[in-house]
Amino acid sequence: MKTRATSFALAALAVVSLVLPALAADSDELPLETPAKSEESEEVRNAILLDGEPAESVEYEILDGVCYVTVSSFVSMMDAEAVVEEENGAVSVNASTVIEVVALDNETEEAEAAEGVEDAADVVTVDLNLTAAAGVPYVVANGRYLYASDGLFQINGSLAVPVRLLARVYNLDVAYNAEYDLVLLERQEGEAPYLADASAVYDGDTMYWLSRIIHAESGNQPLEGKIAVGNVVMNRVKDSRFPNNIHDVLFQKNQFTPASSGSIYREPNEESVVAAMLVIDGAQVTPTALFFNGASATNSYAARTRTYVTTIGNHAFYK
Repeated sequence: MKTRATSFALAALAVVSLVLPALAADSDELPLETPAKSEESEEVRNAILLDGEPAESVEYEILDGVCYVTVSSFVSMMDAEAVVEEENGAVSVNASTVIEVVALDNETEEAEAAEGVEDAADVVTVDLNLTAAAGVPYVVANGRYLYASDGLFQINGSLAVPVRLLARVYNLDVAYNAEYDLVLLERQEGEAPYLADASAVYDGDTMYWLSRIIHAESGNQPLEGKIAVGNVVMNRVKDSRFPNNIHDVLFQKNQFTPASSGSIYREPNEESVVAAMLVIDGAQVTPTALFFNGASATNSYAARTRTYVTTIGNHAFYK
């Protein structure tokens, strides 16, 4: 990979991929003031903008249509005081932001004043803890597992991840201007500085059943195959032809063998738990699949009557 400079000509921008499939926003969702080429010069802005301003300090690379940014440069832009540690292809981030300062009640203030504490107040903060490593297809932020289907890479020795993932971490809107090949990031008014903690997202019941069916059906399969099984389950929950909750989907008659055999109750392995969290947080490798069976089961109901989607590991998926 050859790292691109953070400011370059439109002619150079034009050769960058015309689509960024890794971005989670529609290309027409643009800020009101889209940067335009200067009439006096071909030179324009950085290909990444934050709130309409060039993100000049962010190091990035376009790879197979995906915009990757180094974690260290992106975090430094968003959190100047964040602690970033990086070694051997792994990076960790710790940051804290004050969101409220609450004055103490009179009694407490008087007590602290008597102890020599001046201007006492309760400071409310929110924290960010993030880890990621080259070769691992996800970022962990505040206990949340965010999927990077093509993995994580290094740019000039610094770990890089898809910009959409770090945008999620910082609750930024993401859009893409195809005309100028611009990634557009915007802060959302009223949003917390970081994404919500895992405890607010990974519902206990959903995690319990999803991790167990993933383990029972694909515990020996690659992570992508585990995610695919989880996708099938959640696709059914969303489909009006199936029950609207995960328990009833799993225990629907003649559907999931582990539910009837009892193997669904076995303790899931670690990667099955990770796969469940990835699925809950939006990871999709089979977004349309509703059925799966052994790849060699060519005479199964799904193989005979449903549309084939893909094969991952030892499973064939159908819609």
